[in-house]
Amino acid sequence: MRVAHRTRIVGGVLFILVVALAGCTSASKPEAGPSLTGPGDLPIPPGFRQIEAESILIAFGGFQAGMVVYEGDREPSWVAQFYRGGLPAQGWTLVASFISKETILVFTKERQACVITVTGTRSATRLEVRVGITEPAPRSR
Repeated sequence: MRVAHRTRIVGGVLFILVVALAGCTSASKPEAGPSLTGPGDLPIPPGFRQIEAESILIAFGGFQAGMVVYEGDREPSWVAQFYRGGLPAQGWTLVASFISKETILVFTKERQACVITVTGTRSATRLEVRVGITEPAPRSR
């Protein structure tokens, strides 16, 4: 129930984002579609499979935004290290991390933000990858 509610909220926010951007840009019409690697061409750990019923991915122009949910059999700590070690090599900067029952990693790259949430046990891990556009920095006076 909680996952369905969260998916509806993310879907609503993304719809508003796409509508707002469509009015501000001449980019092609938004289209939904799965990515072979993940939103924004982020790598996905080997052996993880997408849970399509819980994922939403919107593509417009050359940018993808959304949340894609995966499940796999790697340990959560291994998955977190996969991103900590791999994303900086692709130009992403780790700006925050939270570790408790779940690991949350926040990366930025240019005007994009990526939030990676990892939960699970040694034999069943859930991975949520969210990518969106960051707000522009306020101008100093």
